[in-house]
Amino acid sequence: MTDLTLTQATLGLAFKKAFYQAIKTLMADDYDTEHVYVVFGQPATYNPEDIVSFGRLSVGQQAATLSTNRSREETLTVEVTVSCFLGGDEEAEIATAERAYELLRRIEHHVRMTDTTLGGVVRQCFLTSHESEGATPEDLIEQGRVTEVVATFTAQARISA
Repeated sequence: MTDLTLTQATLGLAFKKAFYQAIKTLMADDYDTEHVYVVFGQPATYNPEDIVSFGRLSVGQQAATLSTNRSREETLTVEVTVSCFLGGDEEAEIATAERAYELLRRIEHHVRMTDTTLGGVVRQCFLTSHESEGATPEDLIEQGRVTEVVATFTAQARISA
């Protein structure tokens, strides 16, 4: 029986875990972001004002080379949701948007400039899209204002084992 590891089939989970851990460390190491709640999956609580969650993972593969290893080129995407809350009225809407995009910029800069391979798990990783509703949902307005930015990060990797 051949000993197969998950990374021989896909780097999907390894990518998501490495990205999550890198951003958790990034946020914890800075005074301005040390209280950002970074979570793998769905947050268990919404008490912190700033949350970064790593959600949906998608992976596509195609043949890379025709050799005995039958290597594959893998395109991996993960959705990262940045959610920022602040009590207040319309003026707080601007503050939450500024904070959410500030956190997104930190994440983007980290994977584009500082840890481009996420510890060697992927060849490259970039922010490829993001979207936000741009306004607090009506059912939350009485509590304060929230901005959520859903960003898609795309990575490339080669599986050759």
